[in-house]
Amino acid sequence: GHLSSARIVLYCGGNRAGKSTFGAMEMCYAMTKRYPDWYPQKRRFFGATKGVVSATSFGVVMRVIEPKLSSLLPRDSYVVKRTAQGFPSQYKFKDGSTLDVVTLEMDNTAYESADWDIAWLDEPQSKPKYQAILRGLVDRRGRMMITFTPLTEPWMKEELADRADGKTIDLIQVDMRDNMTNMAGSTILSKEAIDEFEREIPEDVKETRLHGKFFQLRGAVIVTGK
Repeated sequence: GHLSSARIVLYCGGNRAGKSTFGAMEMCYAMTKRYPDWYPQKRRFFGATKGVVSATSFGVVMRVIEPKLSSLLPRDSYVVKRTAQGFPSQYKFKDGSTLDVVTLEMDNTAYESADWDIAWLDEPQSKPKYQAILRGLVDRRGRMMITFTPLTEPWMKEELADRADGKTIDLIQVDMRDNMTNMAGSTILSKEAIDEFEREIPEDVKETRLHGKFFQLRGAVIVTGK
């Protein structure tokens, strides 16, 4: 995923398949310009960069997005602007880069009238908000990552996943078992924990939650003419 040259990268996977880590790492690279040596030069940003992250709710921002970003960003590289409720609304970086935080709870207008270089959409998105962010990337020819378990928003299959060509749209499908260890070989998810999770979840969502397959395809019957 980090090496993809596509404008839109779909990181589609089961639960606990490293989706949010992928999105957060991409955004942190773009905001800090601290790229690993292997990161493609043509995909790097230079100078002030404008980013946006769209989450499903501010609860998810507080439980997942903010802790993930905090664990990856150098503590002295940014300050956080917060709402009156204490939710992060924008990260401001020393080089002038900014990262806006929006959620599906917000009105559609909150997604309009802005332009960005890079966008991270975490979990399935509503079509109007996706389109608004896509429009916001046009001026800067920006790129987008969508990290999600495909339990909802079936429009994303036909209009995004099925159109993946590896050039404009790249689809990376990951299994929960792909995230059992990190690059150093340390355990992230044990086989026992995954097996227990598999036993406890309903049959009708196993293919999605474990393997990242689109929910609406389960049990589909395809009828062909003779």
